[in-house]
Amino acid sequence: MARQERAKVYREAAVSYDSGYRRKGIVLDYSSKGARVRFPTNESLPPIVFLHARAVGLEGPARVVWQHGLEAGLALEG
Repeated sequence: MARQERAKVYREAAVSYDSGYRRKGIVLDYSSKGARVRFPTNESLPPIVFLHARAVGLEGPARVVWQHGLEAGLALEG
């Protein structure tokens, strides 16, 4: 399956956990299916987060597909 074209941006976003904890980050690129987000600190993300990225039109539960250092790939669920 070909990777979907991703728009490159630098927009504020956040993720929240089931516990209510919220982390701010920056969307570096995105598609309708998900986003690559950079965080200011290197903390491990749980497997599922809630993505808040209204600036690029993405919001909802997301699966953490990968995480390397400060960056993570998030795929919207559903």
